[in-house]
Amino acid sequence: MTSASPEASGSVTPAVEIAGLTKRFGGLTAVSDIDIEVAERRIHGILGPNGAGKTTVLNMISGFIAPDDGSISVFGHEVTRIPPHRIARHGVARTYQNIRLFAGMTVLETVVAGAYLRRSSTIGGTLLLSPGERRERRRVREQAHSILEQVGVRSAHDELAETLSYGDQRRVEIARALATDPKVLLLDEPTAGMNDAESHEIGQLLLELRESGLTLILIEHNMRLVEGFCESVSVMNSGVMLAQGTPGWCLEQDDVREAYFGKRSDAARIATLRRARRGSGGS
Repeated sequence: MTSASPEASGSVTPAVEIAGLTKRFGGLTAVSDIDIEVAERRIHGILGPNGAGKTTVLNMISGFIAPDDGSISVFGHEVTRIPPHRIARHGVARTYQNIRLFAGMTVLETVVAGAYLRRSSTIGGTLLLSPGERRERRRVREQAHSILEQVGVRSAHDELAETLSYGDQRRVEIARALATDPKVLLLDEPTAGMNDAESHEIGQLLLELRESGLTLILIEHNMRLVEGFCESVSVMNSGVMLAQGTPGWCLEQDDVREAYFGKRSDAARIATLRRARRGSGGS
């Protein structure tokens, strides 16, 4: 049975509603009867150990795999089982657990490619390089530069994206997603491979994006980031939901600690360390 904190309920506008979501791969049920509701302009984390079904949920929201049962709505629009490009037009963008940049493209070209979803160019205008096409290309390039500055890419924008540091490649992938002008941004382990300082910078970026009007749903193993920046979380294990609510409340639940950290003795030790860190002012 799923636990829910008292703070989990409310009358705020839902950006993403998931009801009864189930996905089976052969005889394995990867996700079983999952319900998640994410409010508009909320930073929501999906937590759980490896194999919990977290990425499968993101893959279903973004349309890369179809659920066997259940429904998914984005701002009231049913998007269950429609193709990824149509879901993207409903305002959903994502990044990936394993970085997926376009080989041979510069940093700037990678982000410009993300903007094509919202471009108004015609085939004739593109072929003839009409004045309108030239204006739009300038606008898109300026927008791409601005987004790269926003996400903190420090490398030159004319470098090949695949040659950047791991952290900067993560930022470029976020920038490409933002270039689609999304309403909902799905992030699969956005701070993987980053040190504490870099992770904190990503957390600050999440706050800025939320303030700009975005709803963010992220899978993350970095508990400092989760506790510091997520306003609500869903905790999964073996395809089922264990708890939903505020990060602090969920991470104090016995079944969550055991599932996430292993044996109950280990879970209790880690919980004690978390409380001690908070008491000393650590982040």
